[in-house]
Amino acid sequence: MNAWGTLLATVTGAAIALLGQYLSKRSEARAKSVELLMDACAHVAASTGDLLNRIWEEHVLRLEGRVAGWDLANHRLASARVQILTRDAGLLAALREVNDAGQALGAYWGRGDAEESEYQARRDRYRAAMHAFIGQSSRVLGRHLERP
Repeated sequence: MNAWGTLLATVTGAAIALLGQYLSKRSEARAKSVELLMDACAHVAASTGDLLNRIWEEHVLRLEGRVAGWDLANHRLASARVQILTRDAGLLAALREVNDAGQALGAYWGRGDAEESEYQARRDRYRAAMHAFIGQSSRVLGRHLERP
């Protein structure tokens, strides 16, 4: 009977150790995903703010070529990462609005001779989309970070 008890204790100990390893790796993978999502959201927000600043520099300071130097590829990469890393409908809708509003503003600005009221409306939409995206990012990331 002692041999069976020892065998049962050994199997139970091994099962507990394997379960612990599994849970630990799962937790590490989740933490890495949240970290990647946070980084991607931060890049989208920073890129959005950068475009707003560059347009302002051209509009108010009359600096040329600032918008042309904006890193669209980096923004697209960060947007793709957000799309891959989350299924949250609110965050994805906010990302779509940021990108749609940015495209509308950039296309209008690129035409030249922007009418002030139309420019301001498009700029305000883009700024509001940026703030909504940041709010949705905070909500989603906060929910992930609250979990044990």
